[in-house]
This record gives sequence, C-alpha cells and structure tokens, in this order.
Amino acid sequence: MTTSPDGVPVLESSKSFEERSRGIRLAGAKRRHEPAPHVDALIRLVSVRIVRIAELILRIGTLTFKQRFGVKPTDLRILVMLGAYQPISVNEVSRRTHVDKAWISRSLAALVRRKLITRTAHPSDSRASLLSLTTKGESLLREIAPVAQAYQRQLLQGQRTRDVERVLDLLLARAEEIFQRELQQRGRTPRRR
Repeated sequence: MTTSPDGVPVLESSKSFEERSRGIRLAGAKRRHEPAPHVDALIRLVSVRIVRIAELILRIGTLTFKQRFGVKPTDLRILVMLGAYQPISVNEVSRRTHVDKAWISRSLAALVRRKLITRTAHPSDSRASLLSLTTKGESLLREIAPVAQAYQRQLLQGQRTRDVERVLDLLLARAEEIFQRELQQRGRTPRRR
C-alpha cells in the first residue's frame, strides 16, 4: 500500500470491492466448493458487508492516525465527540460513540496524560466529571481534519457525496426504526440516540 502526498493510504488495486473481497474469501478459505445458498445469502447481508467495510476502514484509519498522530480510532472518536458536544460526561461519550464505558475510561486516561482533554467536576453529580478538549486537543483535531477529509475523498472517489450521504441516512433511519420496533415488541423502553 502506498500513501498520497498528504499521508493517506492509497489502495493500488483497480478491482471492485466485491471482486477483492470475494477473492480474499476464496483465497483465505481454500474452499473445494461454493458456499451453500443460505450461507451465501448470509455473507451478502448488508449488515455483514457493512461490518467488513467498517473493519477495513478502521484498520486503514489505525495505520494513518496512529502512526501520524499517535491517536487510536477510539481516541479519535472521543476527541471528535468532545469537539462537537463539550463539555460532556463519560456516560454521554460512551452513548454517543457506542463504545463501552470501561474502554472509554482507559482511552481517557491516555488522552488526559497527553493533555488533549481535561476533566472538571460535574455541577450536579458529584460522582461524575465533565470532559473538554484542551487547546492542544483542539489543535490536534484541526491537524487531523484535512487528512481525514483527504482519505474520505479517496474512499468515495467517483461517487457523488450526496448520493453516498442519502444511502447512509436511509440505512441509519431504517436500522433505527427496526431497532426501536424490536425494543417495543420486547417491552423495553426505546432509548434516544
């Protein structure tokens, strides 16, 4: 894998994602036969494919942001949430990032040591604290943003941004509807996201 002038990994293959992922599946498994139709149907599920894509994007992000900025993907998610919603509690960071609170706490310790975030007392809950970006943390986000944007441009090259956004918004809305309906059917109170 090579990198662009701004440090973003560049995928060299001209094959489509489906061709590459099918080739990887077949090469890694060394199958003697094609998967059964029900297995093939499960492999082609949107949710399975999105998870595979997300994992690959996360691995590329880890290479890019960890090496260049010393920031792991979870750290970056926390910093972005703070940039958008600060001051914010640990519980709220966990809820908004969909990352376990214990994992968030471990990441926070490293971010505090690096002086990228600060903790202050929560005004109404003595057991909680509020998190905010420091000037150094805000500066790091400003430095990361153009690299992330360049990577996204490369990832979406040849696609219209509004079309991609429309598909993502549609999938999110439908998934949220189904999730809320499932919770209601099980007699659980839906949570706001």
